[in-house]
Amino acid sequence: MTFLASMKTASAALGVVLIGTVTIAQFSNAQQRINFSPPTPPDPGTPSDRGQAGGSRGPCDDVYTGLAALVPSPHANVPADRWGLTVSDRPTVWFNVPTGITAGTLAEWRLRDATGKTRYKTSSRLPKTNPGVIGFSIPASVPLAIATYQWDLALYCDSAGNSASDPNSNTFDRPLVRKGRIQRVATPPALQQELKQAKTPLDRAKLYAKYGIWYDALTALGVQIQASQNNQVVLAAWRDLLRQQRLEGKTSATVTPCCQP
Repeated sequence: MTFLASMKTASAALGVVLIGTVTIAQFSNAQQRINFSPPTPPDPGTPSDRGQAGGSRGPCDDVYTGLAALVPSPHANVPADRWGLTVSDRPTVWFNVPTGITAGTLAEWRLRDATGKTRYKTSSRLPKTNPGVIGFSIPASVPLAIATYQWDLALYCDSAGNSASDPNSNTFDRPLVRKGRIQRVATPPALQQELKQAKTPLDRAKLYAKYGIWYDALTALGVQIQASQNNQVVLAAWRDLLRQQRLEGKTSATVTPCCQP
């Protein structure tokens, strides 16, 4: 398979979703509010596990200023540690890209288990996007077991700030990296029963939030926003959920349909 062909295949596997910018109305109905109950977090990960890579700056640092994972930081004294729960075997991790993506930027998406072994790794040229939020999904080929994993997102640019064209070039060795942890847990029996009564994605998001299931609560809202850009109640719930974990400064969002998984 040629390099370009492999990139096309990887692009389909990445499952990128785009969210853009909007002014969101305040809640008018208190019953529509979403309330996140933070679970007890594990100890902070090691420095190599944490949300922002250290070391020298690369060219992408200047291009993608403000790139941030929309994942809580449960330890106030370790703000770079990003962690959350999922009950899904194919969760989505969301990132705010306030500058938008430059067409052709190479993204590498990797998942490792608790031993550090790579469970999944793919790379793809991303399309141009407007400022907003993108989501990377775990593919069906590597469903998560009940365990904790680390995800890494790396973006590569050349020294001029353009997307890197040669993975072996000297300017290709300092990607902009964001890291975090995702812990898959069994669905609590009470949540299983309540989900059977949920009639809308917002209902499901509220239940996931109630039980502290961050990744799935945010994804339930994000997917619904993508399907219905004008649903102000869902948009407000998205913003409110982010606010509760001090992530509201990372994004303001509506959805521009793009790159469906």
